[in-house]
Amino acid sequence: MARVRPLARASLLAALFGLTPLLTALSVRAAPDNKTADAGAAEPGKPKPAEAKPAEPKPGDARPKAVEKPRAKPDKAKAASKPSEAAKPSETSPAATDPQRGVGTRSLGALPAEPAPPVSEAAPSKPTKPEKPGKVATRPAHQKGKPPHKPSPTLPPDAARAEPDRAARQKIADGPTDEDLRAGKDDPELRSLRAAERVLFPRPLAGVEPGWSWDLPSAIGGTGPEVIVQGTASLHSDDTRHDALDGAPDAAWLKSLALPNLPVVLDEFVIKYLRFYRDSPAGKSIGKVWAKKSGRYTAAIKTELARAGVPTDLVWLSMIESGHNPTISSPAGAAGLWQFMPDAGRTYGLTVDRWVDERLDPERSTEAASRYLSDLYRRFGSWELAIASYNMGYGGLSKSIRKYNSNDFWELVRYEAGIPWETTLYVPKIFALAIVMNNKKAFGLDTVEVDAPEAFDVVLVGPSVALEDVARAAGVPESSVNALNPGYLAGRTPPWVAAIGAPKPSWRVRVPAGKGAQCTSALARLSSDDDSLAAYVSKFGDTVESIANAHGVSEARLRALNHVEPKEVLVAGTVLLVPRAPRLAAVAPNDEAVVVPPREFAYAERSRLFYRVLQGDTLGKVANVFSVS
Repeated sequence: MARVRPLARASLLAALFGLTPLLTALSVRAAPDNKTADAGAAEPGKPKPAEAKPAEPKPGDARPKAVEKPRAKPDKAKAASKPSEAAKPSETSPAATDPQRGVGTRSLGALPAEPAPPVSEAAPSKPTKPEKPGKVATRPAHQKGKPPHKPSPTLPPDAARAEPDRAARQKIADGPTDEDLRAGKDDPELRSLRAAERVLFPRPLAGVEPGWSWDLPSAIGGTGPEVIVQGTASLHSDDTRHDALDGAPDAAWLKSLALPNLPVVLDEFVIKYLRFYRDSPAGKSIGKVWAKKSGRYTAAIKTELARAGVPTDLVWLSMIESGHNPTISSPAGAAGLWQFMPDAGRTYGLTVDRWVDERLDPERSTEAASRYLSDLYRRFGSWELAIASYNMGYGGLSKSIRKYNSNDFWELVRYEAGIPWETTLYVPKIFALAIVMNNKKAFGLDTVEVDAPEAFDVVLVGPSVALEDVARAAGVPESSVNALNPGYLAGRTPPWVAAIGAPKPSWRVRVPAGKGAQCTSALARLSSDDDSLAAYVSKFGDTVESIANAHGVSEARLRALNHVEPKEVLVAGTVLLVPRAPRLAAVAPNDEAVVVPPREFAYAERSRLFYRVLQGDTLGKVANVFSVS
């Protein structure tokens, strides 16, 4: 009775305030504590007591409130009596007659009901698992379609493929990329030769020998150590020499070849190169092209090499370096017939600046190369080492000689990390080409028509003279004068800043043969220099934009006139060409107000200056220029 009184009081309050459905739910929740809660469970064979139906939902309710039944301990006997009736809804239940939200299924059309399979009376029916309320077994309202189309793993053969941006990659790498360095110089014959070398001379793996063997190295016999000199002969301890060519399959052909004036060693690499030029179609093609190109500069280069006292067959070193293309350059910065780096060219007297690059001048670069090779031979004492140091640098070769205590090139190439692989092939490559060019008939090159030798006249012109004016004076196309003078980068002779007591310089310009006298007389009638241009020496803080604005010329015109790169920063003292008669700017600058301190400035040996700050200036740079803190 203690529990009834609160409920009765709650019923009275619910009747007053219209909370009957809430009271029903509260009374049901309180039922599990009552001992008579199990009376609602029907025993087998007895009818269940009538249960109170849930209150009908009001129109404003979002969803009907769930009514929880009291929890009771499951009885296995009761659950096994009629397992299928628990899941079967009553025909008069609200779920069967009035579908509500969350109850039933939705489909596009009604599906015919499938007839239930006949159940045999003899066979006892197995109890089925009760279905979850709210789920009704239905057939799928759609049929299984075709699988989606799988994309092809490869692009169509005619699809356009994007190429990497070479300029952007060089900016990221801050210089040439690995592909640029592997590609080397832009010459088709040199590229073909490098491609053939990767097949002819695969790089060996140090310490790895093909095959497998359990044999241990045999001990040295009592005859003493055997010293093998790689080359034309093998030197044994008993001082007996054996000709290395006797066992070669083409020994007779090799002995019949005329050797150049270089101390050539018929090493196995040299012989393989010779067979490549003789037997391979690619080698024959490269040899024919080089034999044709050799007529342009070979005679002049041999004359200069003989004047310097070095072997004239070193001319083929320049063929291997550049293919006798004077304007070729490498990704590393080497340029010209002899592929000088800028600092090495300046060391041997070549001018390399914004106006002139004498590395591209065949005559001047050959003079520097002959001096350089002579110095290398003076240092190492053999032409094999001199040629190797020309490729790898004399500093690296000196370290290798000290490390392995040997000055024999053919012995150093057999040591691991003794000589770089490129240099290992460089010396045999030059020796083989020298043999080929001295035995053109043996290699099928005697019928090749060589190019005509370079012929020209030299005229002396003053500073700031355009090659276009020289070509007009000589009566020849401008392209022919430009081809003979690749060293003038801006298409004109360099400007000159007049100095007290300094004579006016003159520059050598080549013109086609037979046009020298005509060009000289025509230039004498004209002004010795371009009156419309004047030399300007840049100062600290000057930029291309500020100089162009000050002289009334566009920035693009000033860059093209002086061969200034887009991102080049001008250094103080750079000589530029500007219009001689500057025009006033379109908008006159306003009068500038300068703020000065109220006290008088007076320091010994110092004067007051006003400096206009330009873009890129810093206090440190300005202080360094004016020598102040």
